[in-house]
Amino acid sequence: MSKKIRTGIIGASINNGWASGTHIPAIQHLDEFELTAVGTSNMVSAKASAEAFNADHGFDNMEELAQHPDVDMVVVSINVKEHYNAVKAVVPAGKPIYCEWPLGSNTEEALEMQEWITSAQLPNAIGLQARQAPAVQYVKDILAEGYVGKVLSANLKISIDGMGGVGDKSSAYLFDRKVGGNLLTIVGGHNLDAFTFMLGDFTELSATTAQQFPEVELVDIQKVIKKTTDDQIMITGRLTNDAAASVHIQGGVKHQTGLTLEIFGDNGTIVLSAPASIQFGSHQLRGAGSTDNELCELPIPDAYYSAPHSLYNDSGIVLNMAQAYRKFAKDIQEGTTLAPNFADAVKLHQLLDAVEKSAQTGERQYL
Repeated sequence: MSKKIRTGIIGASINNGWASGTHIPAIQHLDEFELTAVGTSNMVSAKASAEAFNADHGFDNMEELAQHPDVDMVVVSINVKEHYNAVKAVVPAGKPIYCEWPLGSNTEEALEMQEWITSAQLPNAIGLQARQAPAVQYVKDILAEGYVGKVLSANLKISIDGMGGVGDKSSAYLFDRKVGGNLLTIVGGHNLDAFTFMLGDFTELSATTAQQFPEVELVDIQKVIKKTTDDQIMITGRLTNDAAASVHIQGGVKHQTGLTLEIFGDNGTIVLSAPASIQFGSHQLRGAGSTDNELCELPIPDAYYSAPHSLYNDSGIVLNMAQAYRKFAKDIQEGTTLAPNFADAVKLHQLLDAVEKSAQTGERQYL
């Protein structure tokens, strides 16, 4: 392997705002990586994207991208319904794989994908980059150090304007339960992963879900489609530290959007807030210890920033991704397991299954 990890991104199209706005700038800021190949659905866009992103190669075939000698690592950044086929195509090349979350359209796919990776003994990472946010890592550490004392309860609320009753052609898949990318799996997945990363796993839970929007208007093509995904998700339960927990995730709201996490202890309180879902950054952190009368800003120490200084003023969208890539580089080069991987993804898929099962059956789930 060359000094830099030569990276090929499946889905790095000039028409893919996520890959071009996160993966590519993250790689461009890091000395450990070099973008050498992009893969799209056709050669016209592949060539145009390769030129736009200064990559040496453009492909419309995933196997060819993965097998190319100028590619050391493959990133899968496409629609979740294609993750299974993409990872299946890439594994035989025997190279490290970074796949976006959700790993598969369902837990069965995710388990099979994990088995491929394990059998091939390939370094792997899952795109749960909220874990790499400085604020999230700092909260995890100060909780462990006893900042709030014994954690009594944690309440997480996420409200977004999307995934309700309005969308467009490009987002139509988010409203089809079979695809596997929806409010629960995407927004819920990222936020529940960060929540349990900071506070510990659920040991038991109950859930209620609802579809307040039975149809979705695709405004750009003036079409109305049936919606089979939930836009209200409410979870209550207990965590491994015996704290009580509640989570409310909702889509299609017009006001008071954003994220609020309140952690109450017998000696203190922490409040983490953000204008959007947790993986997008722009976190504000406040707290009060046992001797404080009111909440005040909690500055995050520089030690929690592993990305280059050029990203310190980033809102967090690219910063968190760059910090995830930097940890995965160590996993590849030194054999560590710093980045969340496919095993973590399977565990999260199984947590979401428990949420759905509780909502469907009305029965409390024990994990």
